[in-house]
Amino acid sequence: MVTRTFVYMLGVLVAHPLAASAQASPARLPGQIIDVVADNFFFRAPATARAGLTTFRLRSPHGGHELRVVRLDSAHTVTDLVKALSADVPTPWATSLGGPAFPSPRGTSNATFVLEPGRYAFLCYVHAKDGMRHFQKGMFTELLVGGGRRVAGKLPSPDILVSMVDYEYHFSVPVTSGRHTLRVTNAGSVYHEFKIRRVLPGFTEAQALAWKPKSGQPRPDDDFATVTSIEPGVSVTTTIDFPSGNYIVLCVPQFKHGMMQALHVTPSGRRRRAGS
Repeated sequence: MVTRTFVYMLGVLVAHPLAASAQASPARLPGQIIDVVADNFFFRAPATARAGLTTFRLRSPHGGHELRVVRLDSAHTVTDLVKALSADVPTPWATSLGGPAFPSPRGTSNATFVLEPGRYAFLCYVHAKDGMRHFQKGMFTELLVGGGRRVAGKLPSPDILVSMVDYEYHFSVPVTSGRHTLRVTNAGSVYHEFKIRRVLPGFTEAQALAWKPKSGQPRPDDDFATVTSIEPGVSVTTTIDFPSGNYIVLCVPQFKHGMMQALHVTPSGRRRRAGS
């Protein structure tokens, strides 16, 4: 069985894209750390946690998964949620907060929340090749957050603001190499995703932007870090360790509207105009 977790607060995502550098000397993550493994088609995660500042650290050995965090009211379970979503029934008793997704196969991504006591769920909304979503194949689990002694702390303040509008991304300042805390806000009218892919050596941003799945050509980029799709008005705080280089940012749900653009990360100390 796969477990799911639903959470009420703003999130913080921390990406460790390069296993050799990120895992050799990882910076301390906020609050209590809960490790979650997402694979085909299950989550491996603890069943309980303390309330307060909490970081979910996601690993996905084979890639292609997300950790959507949702909070349930006291009258419903994760099984109720799966049944309702599968039947396309409204779920006003469930609040989706977003979460980390698509870490590189040897890396991790993280999301930090301030959890209140209650029942939460993790689930993966990714579509399988047969058209079913991964949670319909059992990729969900439940987390119970207790009401005892809380984990102290608050969400870190962002140094980069990212606004997702219909259908582009706006960065408040240019992105330089090193660790950054980003607050990603859906300022649009539909669901938006913040997916970052790193352009591989030997390829250009233009090639990554032009690549099509049916082209028959090797993909010129790789998973780096992602904030799952979030509703309009929702913000997620994410901390990412950026090596300098070329990236693309895209929104799969709005890909048909051309929501994809280049992101160039300059070496720390050098600045490039925001949005360039």
